Amino acid sequence: MENTINQIKSAIGGISAVLVAAIGLLVIVSIVFGQAASMNVIGNITGLVDGFIGSGASLSSIVTLIIVLSVLNK
Repeated sequence: MENTINQIKSAIGGISAVLVAAIGLLVIVSIVFGQAASMNVIGNITGLVDGFIGSGASLSSIVTLIIVLSVLNK
């Protein structure tokens, strides 16, 4: 049972690493190509962070932001 849980944790960690790397690559593509890039990654990230700490932010959204950042830093 413990082995299965470790395998699941490892798989989720690998998927998270790939997604974080893809976000970094998309930010660089967005900076280099500007409006020619098909996605506005920087605008989407700005909107996400603004939702956490913008004018309508609450204590729960700030706690959620801290949890998301701690998960991404692992």
